[in-house]
Amino acid sequence: MIRVRRRGTTRSTPLVVLAFSVASLIVTPVAAHAASITQTQAMIEALTNRLSRLEKTSEITSNQYDADRVKLATITANIKNLQGKEKGKRAAIKVTQKALVADIVRAYVLGASDAQIIALFNQNATQFGSRTVYENEVIGNLNQLKHEYQKEKISLDTTIRLVGIQRVDAGRQTYAMSRLLSLNIYNTDTTQRTLHKMTLALKGEIITYEIQQGVVAAKSHDLAAEETAITAASAVGGQNAANEVTKAIEQASQTITLVDVGSTAQGLAAVKAAESQIGVPYVWGGETPYRGFDCSGLVQWAWAKAGIQIPRTTESQWPDLVHVPLNDLQPGDLLFYFNLDGDNAVDHVVMYVGSGPYGSSTVIAAAYTGTNIGYEPVFTNGLEGAARP
Repeated sequence: MIRVRRRGTTRSTPLVVLAFSVASLIVTPVAAHAASITQTQAMIEALTNRLSRLEKTSEITSNQYDADRVKLATITANIKNLQGKEKGKRAAIKVTQKALVADIVRAYVLGASDAQIIALFNQNATQFGSRTVYENEVIGNLNQLKHEYQKEKISLDTTIRLVGIQRVDAGRQTYAMSRLLSLNIYNTDTTQRTLHKMTLALKGEIITYEIQQGVVAAKSHDLAAEETAITAASAVGGQNAANEVTKAIEQASQTITLVDVGSTAQGLAAVKAAESQIGVPYVWGGETPYRGFDCSGLVQWAWAKAGIQIPRTTESQWPDLVHVPLNDLQPGDLLFYFNLDGDNAVDHVVMYVGSGPYGSSTVIAAAYTGTNIGYEPVFTNGLEGAARP
């Protein structure tokens, strides 16, 4: 973000009055913040690695869980199929048993179920034991069928019992895998939330650090370093972060000393003249009292009212006038500003008053189009120096 100010613009933030010394304004960046940023970055890297491992574990667990579900579904289908077979076998055996019983009853009661049975009973009973033969043939077959039925039922019951065991085991395994999967998901979510918090913390630390860097740059009048701090903060925190750094820079820029000052008759006269134009609108190129002034037009006219002629524009006023230290200002002295328009030239001037609504920090300024001439606090961003006509 590049801060561009139109010719003659100024800040309105009140000045903080402190003892002025260029050397005393240079602040060494707090090493703790740089160390904190490094530590936070290390924590974020560790969390990121842990998150990667958890996601990999969750993927493996999820795949195993899906495989177990398929296995359980297969077992369940087998059980259903076997139960169907059991039902069919039971029904078949029941039909066979019923048919045999019916045949036995008919053969025994009526004595003529079929030719074979009749032939058996026409044999010599003492020789063949017809009843025994009949019982062995008919009832023996029934017993054999019953024996086969019992055998099949035992086998079927055993299979069902084994499948049931498998089903329980599969259910337990699926439950365990489901719990493990849920735990992995929980750990992943927790790590993600922690990582998000740490990322926000890192952004805050970087912004705080860039605010400090901006303050250092402002107090050493290093415009390039100011812009670097603003850009760096913007990269991690957007426009809001850039605004925070800008605000800190503006506040830090307003920490010069304005000591108790003396006065001269001409300086006081110039101030009085300038004060008579308070409320008059700013006009670009203006130099007409009660109608409009720009910044250099106002101070030229005010000093002319005090009996001293000075050049018309800020670019010519600054090199032509006598420069004075900032800690030796008197009412009527002029403060000049450099490159506020990005033109690499002295492009704004205000008149120091010395007392007023902003105390010893009060100046009179014709700021920019849309404003009126009035009192403002001194600001130091771009301040080139002071001069006395």
